[in-house]
Amino acid sequence: MLRILHLLPKPADYQTETAVAQLCRGDQSEIATEIRTIGHGGDYATGLAGVIALRRGDAEADLIHAWGETALFAGALGGNQHIIYSPTEFPRRRAIRWLRSIMDYRDVQVVCPTDTMRRAFVEHGVPIERCHLIRPGVDFARVNRRRDPALRAALGFGDDDLVLLAIGESTRVADHQLTTWAAVVLHVLDRRNRLLVWGRGPLAQKISRFVGRLQQPDLCRIAAQQLGPSIAFEQLLPAADIGLVTALGPVATLPIAICMAAALPIVAVVNSTVSELLEDRHNAMLVGTPSPRSIARRVLDLREDPNLQWAICDRARTEAYEYFSQTRFIAQFRAVYRQVHSGARAEVPQSAPASGARFQKQIRREHGSMGL
Repeated sequence: MLRILHLLPKPADYQTETAVAQLCRGDQSEIATEIRTIGHGGDYATGLAGVIALRRGDAEADLIHAWGETALFAGALGGNQHIIYSPTEFPRRRAIRWLRSIMDYRDVQVVCPTDTMRRAFVEHGVPIERCHLIRPGVDFARVNRRRDPALRAALGFGDDDLVLLAIGESTRVADHQLTTWAAVVLHVLDRRNRLLVWGRGPLAQKISRFVGRLQQPDLCRIAAQQLGPSIAFEQLLPAADIGLVTALGPVATLPIAICMAAALPIVAVVNSTVSELLEDRHNAMLVGTPSPRSIARRVLDLREDPNLQWAICDRARTEAYEYFSQTRFIAQFRAVYRQVHSGARAEVPQSAPASGARFQKQIRREHGSMGL
């Protein structure tokens, strides 16, 4: 039996938390998993405490899966095992230099959720054969797009309201403040245009205070405040009409993939990470200029063309089912686990092209440009 130790921060971001839960779920007769958290209220208060505990044999494992820089620090200094490293945020150059120094004396394989992130590691010196791409997995059983009037009423929305969902957690890079300004423009045009924010993430309280200062009581509802902090992102989809992505840089892609799977119409600001998933008038409406007015204009364009809205939603759902399935995500990681443990070269198995072949063409093009 292969024993995997997952080291992750506490609290963890939504994408990391979901990924670990998926990888620890199901039959553990061949691969047994154990979880340790680092941070206030976790198993280890600090990364250094994790190092000491692991050196004392706190958790026996054949392989460590480190989620984030602190977990990598604890795993690299506290254990002698092979390490799978999954970055939880876009890497800084200093962090990449540190990673390269660790790779000199530890067997570390980097697994990125986007090719934009993978490219950043490779271009700054991480060996390409030790840097891999596994896109996040969506649990389609939890995705329900059917309109739920009771949920909308519980959130304070009427049947005639157009509910704009700020996709994902409120983080610096997600820039939900820009999402809010776009909603303000639409709300001024029509009071039925309203905003729904999940209310999770490091900047959730800041967004809540910002919304309060706008003195527009009917503009926004924050789900975690209305329904409780345990509300899952997938549970918000039946209350939403359009999803907004206003990230100005590399952002977590799992919430976007979930919205694609739910066939929720998406309006997004163009950046390198978003462009891996979305293409203008193919499976979303993209905005080149990150301004509230241009985002609002794109929302109105989408509302005025029901045929286009149906087409982009259908293609988004098809591509989500092809390339963001939970089954594929788990199978790819388990294959890497076995390869690394056996000492073989780690190679992520890829799905055969199907109706979502656009992703396969993109992957081949990107790999070719990096010398594969």
